[in-house]
Amino acid sequence: MKVKKSTIVISFCFFTLFLLYIFLASQPLAKELQLLPVWSISVQQPLSQPAKDDIPIPFKLGQIMGYFTKDGKIISSITFPYKATISSHYYTQYAGSATTIPFYNQDGSLAGTIKTSGFPFFFDDKIYHFFPGGASFMQCNEDGSERWRYEGVFPITAFSSSAAGCAVGFADGTIIAFSNEGEQLQQFSPSGSEYPIILGAALSPDSRYIACISGQNKQRIVLAKREQEHSIIIYFKYFEKDQTSQSLVQFSKDSSLLYYNSPNGLGIVNCETGKNTEIPLKGRVLSIQESEVDNTAYVLSRQNDMYSVTILETSMNVLGTFSYKAKSSFIIADEDSLFIGKDTQISRLELSKN
Repeated sequence: MKVKKSTIVISFCFFTLFLLYIFLASQPLAKELQLLPVWSISVQQPLSQPAKDDIPIPFKLGQIMGYFTKDGKIISSITFPYKATISSHYYTQYAGSATTIPFYNQDGSLAGTIKTSGFPFFFDDKIYHFFPGGASFMQCNEDGSERWRYEGVFPITAFSSSAAGCAVGFADGTIIAFSNEGEQLQQFSPSGSEYPIILGAALSPDSRYIACISGQNKQRIVLAKREQEHSIIIYFKYFEKDQTSQSLVQFSKDSSLLYYNSPNGLGIVNCETGKNTEIPLKGRVLSIQESEVDNTAYVLSRQNDMYSVTILETSMNVLGTFSYKAKSSFIIADEDSLFIGKDTQISRLELSKN
């Protein structure tokens, strides 16, 4: 993707190098769309005070996490030695041996404490905590106290959260969808493989659909729809080769599309028609971010130390792609902006229509 060949003078050398990746390892966008650089910052630069109307955006790069703003301010930057989780509302760092885990609001004030050992996970304003042993978890209240819990027997092998609740996959091939109140919305076992482990799971934002990557030796993607108290499989496809690690499964914000990591790239299923489209990509799909500009979406994939960002129309057309080397990376879409984290820097690009 090539932006206009105007001369841009930038004081930060790392920003210049980042732009060279975009210029040299890219393909053209559609004529009416342009992806233009706005700013680039280091997560290690001095902190700034946020304005009253600033909305903190969470980041996690390597062993550093914190918050930044849309106009390029780093308002917190925290180095953690072991493990950490962060969302738009909360963050914490912890060790596996910790018996209590305090967590914090965006501004660094204490939000609450999870008074048991295990592994917390934050998604937006939701607080989940996985117990040692790997078969049980709970959702917490905003102070860290227990809201509801599920105690299982088989190890949890896949988990994701959405606006409607969460989807959990287990080593025995069972997948369960829970509401935000802990009610079991759907539960079924897709089967169809020699070894029935679940390696990816998702619940649609409207709670109508549940999807998973299921099994080893004849692995497949499965999409099911809730019909009263039953889950009806409405689409499935076997893969040409198995994936052996956890894989991304995600619904679009409006619940109309299912995205999944296929062995060949990105798979997209229309939940109403059942039409499947596969887009060849290098490496594994790590993240999908939907934009508010012209129904576009960004896909972050990785192959070894090379990351790629692919820009799609939701009609499944590839608009452009660019690649860069990094040890860690993330993407976040916000209105017309694309934020890209790369090692110790964050850059903002703007998708404009001309």
